[in-house]
Amino acid sequence: MKFYLGIIFALCTFCAEASVLPDFPFVAVTGQSSKQVAPDSAKLSFRISTFHQSSEVANAQLTQSANKVLALLKANSIADKQITAFELDKSEKRKRDDNYNELEILGYDLNRRFEVEISDLTKYPALMQQLYATDYVHDLNTSFDTSTRDEVETALIGAAAAQAKKKAEQMAEGLGVKIHSVFAFNDNGSFDRFFATFGTGESVMVSGAMMSDGETAQQRVFIPQSIEISKTVNVIYKITP
Repeated sequence: MKFYLGIIFALCTFCAEASVLPDFPFVAVTGQSSKQVAPDSAKLSFRISTFHQSSEVANAQLTQSANKVLALLKANSIADKQITAFELDKSEKRKRDDNYNELEILGYDLNRRFEVEISDLTKYPALMQQLYATDYVHDLNTSFDTSTRDEVETALIGAAAAQAKKKAEQMAEGLGVKIHSVFAFNDNGSFDRFFATFGTGESVMVSGAMMSDGETAQQRVFIPQSIEISKTVNVIYKITP
């Protein structure tokens, strides 16, 4: 018992400088759960960027490319409400001397970022091929998701919480104490100044891939067969001797 109390005292002393801790014995545990789910949607992001010594020409190039991209999206049954176009960014590019001092203007960089929600993944491979072939389109990036995310995450949080409880009970049994009650738990990391690592982590991993028919080795577009959704829940239990 003296050894057990010494551990609790040392833990409280160690953590007190970083945050305000409970003034009673406790145990903090983490539970994790994950599931493989087939994706049925995606979010595509990309930039259209141009450069020219003339702002007018650079803007005309960007406008022409943006109009072409919007036409491609429409042809692939993507509605306007699924497209987000961000503000145009313009910067000048200057020549620099050996000391990195700015000299005369060489031209102007124009950039505009787009995000596209794709609800029909059968359209994805063809759309990507068309965007690859469109001038001035850069930094294409896709994140896949599922329309059942809320239901999956609810189940995962429940499973992670159950695992955390089992782990707390095992630890308590090993220390010769008992779990009394839950003091705190969260699934969003919202406890301010409590534990630096107290929160819920979330991750999405891609597993496997499907390639659309008729693609060459240089032009493969992959759709993941599944994505892994995982949840991590942290719980603090009061304990009694």
